[in-house]
Amino acid sequence: MLLLADWVIPVSSAPLADAGVRVMDGRIDEVGPAAQLRARYQGEEERTFPGCALLPGFVNSHSHLELSAFRGFARPSGFGRWMLNLLMARRKLDKDDYGPSALWGAYEAARCGITSLGDTAYDGLAVARAVAAAGLRARVYQEVFGLDDDSLPRTMERYEAVMARLREEADAAPRDPGGLALVEAGVSPHAPYTVSVRLYHEAARFARRAGLRVATHVAESAAEVQVLARGSGPIARAYRLAQLWTGASWAPPRMRPVEYVAASGALSPETLVIHAVEVDAGEVGMLARSGAPVAHCPRSNARLHCAAAPVAEYLEAGITVGLGTDSLSSNDSLDMFAEMRAALAAAESRVETGASPGGRLSPEAVLRMATIEGARALGWEEATGSLETGKSADIIAVRVRDGGGAASPVDGLVGAATADDVRLTMVAGRVVFAATAESGGPEVYPPASILEGYQAVRRKLGLKG
Repeated sequence: MLLLADWVIPVSSAPLADAGVRVMDGRIDEVGPAAQLRARYQGEEERTFPGCALLPGFVNSHSHLELSAFRGFARPSGFGRWMLNLLMARRKLDKDDYGPSALWGAYEAARCGITSLGDTAYDGLAVARAVAAAGLRARVYQEVFGLDDDSLPRTMERYEAVMARLREEADAAPRDPGGLALVEAGVSPHAPYTVSVRLYHEAARFARRAGLRVATHVAESAAEVQVLARGSGPIARAYRLAQLWTGASWAPPRMRPVEYVAASGALSPETLVIHAVEVDAGEVGMLARSGAPVAHCPRSNARLHCAAAPVAEYLEAGITVGLGTDSLSSNDSLDMFAEMRAALAAAESRVETGASPGGRLSPEAVLRMATIEGARALGWEEATGSLETGKSADIIAVRVRDGGGAASPVDGLVGAATADDVRLTMVAGRVVFAATAESGGPEVYPPASILEGYQAVRRKLGLKG
């Protein structure tokens, strides 16, 4: 099959005008000028996308698909207030409600041009089934919680049982042309304010024994720094109001967040550090020395009134940074174009405030964060994230707007495109979303049953649409 468009943007090399990609057996067989491909492969099926660019599918390095039905459930607020609102709202749902929420989220991700996700989940089985149904590539990091070390043996026993079921589910998923499972299991000690140092250590030890990667939320807000330093502030208050934590069995460690995770032995090149907003120079150094990648979620951080992550400093230190949307409980959409623009704005705000002189990002840099660097953060850079011969055919076609006279197609896409401009999403050579029925898409997207299940969950939350 030949995919042909006005532009091909491989990310790993310069954009090509009037070009295409040959897909064969789920892989990228060749990238080059359209005329050359047509001459070489006469009679081959062609799919043309006039006014569009072909790109590698987006890699959303941090999401929570099971929370998709919470979209718009609360107004923007400080982190502690949002966390309390979320804890209380979740009490309106049953365990079975998260499957329909995750399923709609997976189909929405495909519509937005996301082909790969690093998803952290309370119910990993529901998410694994959702991404498999939508045909996406994902690593589902099963969360574990616990501050009371007296309960640690029971916590790990239950967790290992849950992980065994999740790994069975992942093993049953299809594989890409390189033999990589499209659905993988991962381990996620949730965050320093919900996981003891000992539980972090045990979770990371379990992951190493099982050959699994780790993801953890770290240094997301000033409230997290405060609760670790003094055991007080908005997070402690939210836990007490929700009657989830009395503080009786936990004392503040008086450590900074990255230091806390490092002390547990859980920081490594296989550990995805999510957010990493409230860090000092010493913690940037710790992350760099550990080799741990970072998932940057600028729109979620802004919605929860968190600071802007020091991304320019991370890049200068050699830290891999991927881009993530976080959940729809703390974001408006899964639109990676909006996320790229937010990353540009967040970096600019640090320059304007003097926090990061010279730390601006370019459109090319944020596009890399949304594609190849996100793939590298998840350990998938050999399989996806760029349009190169031999890689999995994880490809999207996107309408190119002029972007107000943009100097290049990358500038135009990053500056003006939205998720609504995605015309096609392909994973391992299989079309999982097409914008119109004429080009292979369904008459209704997502299927009516999926939308109905999602809307039923939203009604339970008191939400419309």
